[in-house]
Amino acid sequence: MDAEGRPAASPWLKCETLTAGAALVCRFTGDLSMDSEAEAAGALHSALDRRPAVLAVDLARVGLFTSSGLNLLLAARRRALAAGVRLVLIAPCPMARRVLELTDTAALFPVCATAEEAGLLRGSPSGPAPGPGRSR
Repeated sequence: MDAEGRPAASPWLKCETLTAGAALVCRFTGDLSMDSEAEAAGALHSALDRRPAVLAVDLARVGLFTSSGLNLLLAARRRALAAGVRLVLIAPCPMARRVLELTDTAALFPVCATAEEAGLLRGSPSGPAPGPGRSR
C-alpha cells in the first residue's frame, strides 16, 4: 500500500482508464496474476464507482492471465450486475480466452473487438451480447 492506502503500483501490470463513447475502458497491459491482483482490483473498483453505462475490460495486452485474473473478472461482474453496469471484455489475449474456456466462464463475458465497439453498446447488463467481436 502507498501512503494514501492505495495498492502499490505493480511492476508487472499497467492499468489505464479511458472513455470510448458510452463505455469506460480499463486497459490492462502486462500480467494479471496474484502479484498484480490488488492493483487491477483497485482500477476496476474505481471504474465501477463511476457507474458507467458500460465497463469494458481490455485484455488485449495481457501476457499472463491466471486464476487471480479470472477471480478478478468474476468479482467485477458480480459488482457490475448489482450496480446495473454492463461489463464486457475487449479482445481477450489467447491465455485469457483459454482460461475462460477451460473454466466454462466464457459465456458470462460478452466480448468486443475494440474499445470503439464497446463504446457503442447500450442497454442492461443482461442484454444481448455484442456482435462481430463476440467470442464463445
